[in-house]
Amino acid sequence: MDGCGPLKSKRWDRYPHPEPILESSTMLKLYCVFDAQAVKAMKGNRGKLAAQAGHAYLHTVWDAEDRFPETAKEYKHSEKAYKIALLAENADVLHQLEELYKPICGVSLVTDAGLTVFDGPTITCLGIGPIDPEHREKILQSLPTLV
Repeated sequence: MDGCGPLKSKRWDRYPHPEPILESSTMLKLYCVFDAQAVKAMKGNRGKLAAQAGHAYLHTVWDAEDRFPETAKEYKHSEKAYKIALLAENADVLHQLEELYKPICGVSLVTDAGLTVFDGPTITCLGIGPIDPEHREKILQSLPTLV
């Protein structure tokens, strides 16, 4: 007898059931564009990198929910939640991308507080999306993938 069975089912019953996956012809994606200088300053700290990406993706979706609710809903209920990490030369590029994409999708410029890895507040990355790849500008398409 599985003692966790009834507890498990009761626990999940309190959460709303997800809406069905929407059929869509678009392939919406979220992007996290890192400042290469900030990544270098992290000195391989994967936890810090993951936390910054988490901030970018989450806050970008929240921004999209406020300003582009239909697109955010389509992304939330799509079959695949694509997320792509890219690398920009510096924070100036992140500012340019923020201004370019703010009118058409969610954006979130992430500034680390500087309490652990960095010496003071530091811009680390920019979240962009959800956006259809067909609407990406050449500057975003030209950025290398973070590896």
